Amino acid sequence: MEFSRSVLRVMQSLGILPRVILLMCCDFLTLFLCTLVALCLRALGGGLDITSYGWMLSLLLLAPVMGLALGLYGGISLPAYVESRKLCVLTSLTFGLILVLLFAGKASVAYSRLALVGAWGLSLFVLPVTRRFCRHYFGRFRWWGTPLVILDRSNTGRELWHYLKRHPWLGLAPVDIFTLSPDLEEAGRQLREAEQHHPGAIALMLQPADGESARYVHEASRYFVKILVVPAQSSGVRQHWFHACDLGTMTGFMLMQNLRRRWRQRLKRSLDLALCLPVVLVFAVPGLLLALLIRLDSPGPVFYRQRRLGMGGKAFDVFKFRTMRQDADAVLASYLEDNPDLREEWEKDRKLRHDPRITRIGRFLRKSSLDELPQLLNVLRGEMSLVGPRPIVESEIVRYGDVYADYCRVRPGITGLWQVSGRNNTTYEERVNLDRYYVTNWCIWMDLWILARTFPVVITGYGAY
Repeated sequence: MEFSRSVLRVMQSLGILPRVILLMCCDFLTLFLCTLVALCLRALGGGLDITSYGWMLSLLLLAPVMGLALGLYGGISLPAYVESRKLCVLTSLTFGLILVLLFAGKASVAYSRLALVGAWGLSLFVLPVTRRFCRHYFGRFRWWGTPLVILDRSNTGRELWHYLKRHPWLGLAPVDIFTLSPDLEEAGRQLREAEQHHPGAIALMLQPADGESARYVHEASRYFVKILVVPAQSSGVRQHWFHACDLGTMTGFMLMQNLRRRWRQRLKRSLDLALCLPVVLVFAVPGLLLALLIRLDSPGPVFYRQRRLGMGGKAFDVFKFRTMRQDADAVLASYLEDNPDLREEWEKDRKLRHDPRITRIGRFLRKSSLDELPQLLNVLRGEMSLVGPRPIVESEIVRYGDVYADYCRVRPGITGLWQVSGRNNTTYEERVNLDRYYVTNWCIWMDLWILARTFPVVITGYGAY
């Protein structure tokens, strides 16, 4: 234990982040093991000597170096869908380089291209998973995160402090927070004190939109090596994913609205159809079995239709397997009358953790999210998408406020950011913010990442009731 602490201190004194070294080792070992597994599986068919592939396995050491160039090991974690895209590029570059060397050396015939393609395909799926596991496991340790001092000028620092404490795997570990004085001289004393107490920490400055911002940043640069400036704009603007652009003597921030491009909307629709049609065929028989169980469990129709709002505010009927009793309204009224303490829970989000209206098979369907399986028909009809905001009813428009305009720009989805971010364990306000973030920052990689995250959420039933 003492030895490991000494090693950590030496690494930190040299400016080497243990988190970066660990992630680089994780990426290399994942690629190495995926390649080894593919070679072993191919060797079972005969005609392959694994020992002759030693040079290929050694080339995988170049992957972390290319990862550095792609920005995969920065001090601040990338958004999950951006990281997934870069990991895909890294994996493809690594195995593409091996293929190029094989053809350049005219040795492609002597080596199994099937094993190489298999290793590439396996790595595409496994690499993001091992990275996520590495972050969540080692994020519990104090050495994982870079010390962060929050310099607050906008009274929103506490909110950020609690968020980073709940998500330590992001790589930023808040160690102190200062509310900077409006007096610049007094603020300078606070900054000097903060640097003395936390040498080597990153300073995060939350800036209000005033004329003093540049002076405070300049003052902080006298004491801290790294300063992360967060403009304290309105919550709507903070939802956007900006890209810094050098404009000579000025710096601009590019905001991309991908869903305003018609060809990207067609790409999203094509992805829906390409993935939805096979799923409909696979689940046709299980769907009929579920329909039979619903009819046997309680009287009433198999499907439940509810009027929801879709793209452009157009109303449509969303299909679900029925999970409630036919006399659901009467049961709810009686239940709330007998349990007045639960009325607040119901009025808050129109949901109850222990809802008496749900049938036995309905509880299973909701926990496993199989009640939403018929919504694949809505996707085929063009009313919904596989990924998007959760479809809302007309009474929810007022709760969305100005975000409703963003909601109307896309088709609602069977799954989305809300479903993979806690579902019913989140507040309604958080759900609205997640919908806005999705619409304003959409890219095809975000959809693929959400779809991949949906499977473990459905299996574990996290946040579903």
